[in-house]
Amino acid sequence: MSFSDYRKYTAFDLRNMFHVEIKNNEDLFDGFAPSGNDYADLQADVTKISSRLRLSKFDNEATRGNLLVSRILWKAGEVYRLGVFFEPMVTLHQDVPLKLPHPLNGTYDGALSLDEIDLVSPIISVVEVKRSSLSEGLGQCLAEMYATLHAFQQEKVYGIVTDGEVWEFLLLEGPALSVDARNYYIMSVADIVDRIGHIATSFKS
Repeated sequence: MSFSDYRKYTAFDLRNMFHVEIKNNEDLFDGFAPSGNDYADLQADVTKISSRLRLSKFDNEATRGNLLVSRILWKAGEVYRLGVFFEPMVTLHQDVPLKLPHPLNGTYDGALSLDEIDLVSPIISVVEVKRSSLSEGLGQCLAEMYATLHAFQQEKVYGIVTDGEVWEFLLLEGPALSVDARNYYIMSVADIVDRIGHIATSFKS
């Protein structure tokens, strides 16, 4: 899978490869206002699942994606009327303006769009499930975000790298890849769901 070929590169490599400025410690949620909903049922579910996964020998990316990430994305889609897509295939057919070492095609672990039914522009966020740090998922997520901008002809897209418990947000807009200063945790699942809503609002406005 071509997107996964980019996971081996360092931030230095990616900066030169995609001609982007990587901005760390950014505030991607300026003006964020929580909904006031604590999503109590979802919170109880993901807390219980997370506790069980810690004891399981079958704790892996696929399990976390299916049991944790998909529940949170689905709730955000339900609340904010978003399309939620799991493992959608995306292929960038047209020539890209950069000479890259691998094709830009493959599947995202997840994607969110403003259209509830179809995977059409604008794609507001792509999601990459990784069981380790942001640095492990950065290259793959950046490749997916870059492909999204060109395949769907839009100016910006958010990225999420998560192991299901820790959620990290990125924004690719023009020549800048901005990384949010904070991580968000499922022990406060409302922080995650409502920030996805904030992202959706930024596309609608």
